[in-house]
Amino acid sequence: MDIDKRIDEMLPMLTAFRRELHEYPDLSGEEQPTCARLAEMLGRNGIEYKLMLDGTAAAASVGSAGNGKTVALRADTDALPLTEETGLPFASKKSGVMHACGHDIHTAAALGAAILLKEMEPELTGMVKIFFQPAEEGTGGAERMIAAGCLDAPHVSHVLGLHVNPAIAAGRAAFKFGKMHAASDEFTLILHGRGCHGAHPEEGCDAVAMAGQFITAIQNIASRGISPLDSAVVTVGKIEGGTKGNIIAGRVEMTGIMRSLSEETRLLLRRRLKETADGVAGLFGGRAELILRPSYGALINDDTVTKTVAAAARAAIGAENVIIKTEPTMGTEDFAYFAAARPSCFYELGCGFSDRETNFPLHSARFEADERCIRTGVKLQIRGALALLTNN
Repeated sequence: MDIDKRIDEMLPMLTAFRRELHEYPDLSGEEQPTCARLAEMLGRNGIEYKLMLDGTAAAASVGSAGNGKTVALRADTDALPLTEETGLPFASKKSGVMHACGHDIHTAAALGAAILLKEMEPELTGMVKIFFQPAEEGTGGAERMIAAGCLDAPHVSHVLGLHVNPAIAAGRAAFKFGKMHAASDEFTLILHGRGCHGAHPEEGCDAVAMAGQFITAIQNIASRGISPLDSAVVTVGKIEGGTKGNIIAGRVEMTGIMRSLSEETRLLLRRRLKETADGVAGLFGGRAELILRPSYGALINDDTVTKTVAAAARAAIGAENVIIKTEPTMGTEDFAYFAAARPSCFYELGCGFSDRETNFPLHSARFEADERCIRTGVKLQIRGALALLTNN
């Protein structure tokens, strides 16, 4: 089969499907309409699938595990709570909901890969599963799909995933060996003091002063407590406290995030944050109440799998269009759960317009993708899966 020619023939249909998803996006945990539409398309093309997680997820499969190993492709399907400002003719028709992170592109590319792999089924030397995953944006749909057994029966040996990047031109792709995305923990800190009149601070315990000391002190956690060769971020993004300018605040609440690239550093950040909070509160005679909310772990690509998939990409789109990145990002991605469970490769699919001076970033209300990237995404997912099926 001429894969490139067949993708070109499918591209109008996949583009139309992507635009349909873009017009009618679903928020995290509400992806039933998207999955129902996917089920219709998969069934129409004779592809076996099952719905999961109350109809918010779908797992399709082509080929036979009896012929060899099983690999998986993953596409996230959820949108963001954002009002679109692109002015596109297929802009979101749902008020306050937008595919501003390109998951509609991911879903269309994965569907195209599934259809073409089904047509190639007699030639496959194993099975390819295709995961249409919900709730990447904040609630960890990957973790729940894994818990529901998507990587088992038959056992999946490797998982491939991609994410669009408007900073890279359509037709190109970027790979990163090893650490690619950071782990994330969210925290809420409540500093308890004792309120009093602002003219008599000695009679109270100033929670605002505590908060200022804490925010200053945590700057040293990353800059002095972590090796300069490692990376860590501790950020307070919201703070609330006090009722009036002449009253010493008895309570301040703040929320923030911590990002790290290893489990060791992640645990260190947690410990130092608590030590700092308790120490500052104790210094002022107050009390600290720290609430940690662990989020996604660090996404670490398997070097062997990444080498295989990057080589397949060079053969598919040309070495000049394959970028090897040297630095990770402190952003998060719940594909980390797949990468922790199986040797995996997650890479970036260029979706930027090469003829525009400005490509708006992901999560922007004005984000647009050059739809020619769908073609590249289908090609890379197929070539990557085939390479892993045949590679020993």
